[in-house]
Amino acid sequence: MFNMSELVRGGTFCLSKAGLAIGSGTTSALDIVAPNGAGVDFCINGVLYHKADTADNLITAAAAQAALTSCIYLVTLTVAGVLATVKGTEVLTADVTSGKKPLTFPMPAVDTCPIGYVRVDTGAATTFTARTTAFSAALVTDTYVDIFAVPDTPLTS
Repeated sequence: MFNMSELVRGGTFCLSKAGLAIGSGTTSALDIVAPNGAGVDFCINGVLYHKADTADNLITAAAAQAALTSCIYLVTLTVAGVLATVKGTEVLTADVTSGKKPLTFPMPAVDTCPIGYVRVDTGAATTFTARTTAFSAALVTDTYVDIFAVPDTPLTS
């Protein structure tokens, strides 16, 4: 039997699709273009917040991602609606696609809500530097995914 007194208090999760996309003006930034046209609703520690659709949100600077690697950049919002990213661990793309090694999700910063992630794959002789390199740069493949919470299993392909 379920005991109502056992309910978990608080909670941090995204309540609506963020519509993450490459920046419409600055291609090294991210747009929030929610399918509902009204922005994204999210919760941090049990308190509800809203972020309106916005263009060209600067991402958090990070060390350069090496050539021929894949990496997850976790996209989060603060209570003030400021977008930030957390870079995951780089893995050789060949190792991910062959199933040898998974891509793991980085931990979000305290008091932030994960709303999605960008997977960046780099080609030969190509690096990616967050906040500097365009997501649309040659030999950079970018994939945008909206999330409710950080997935509990790594990406295996």
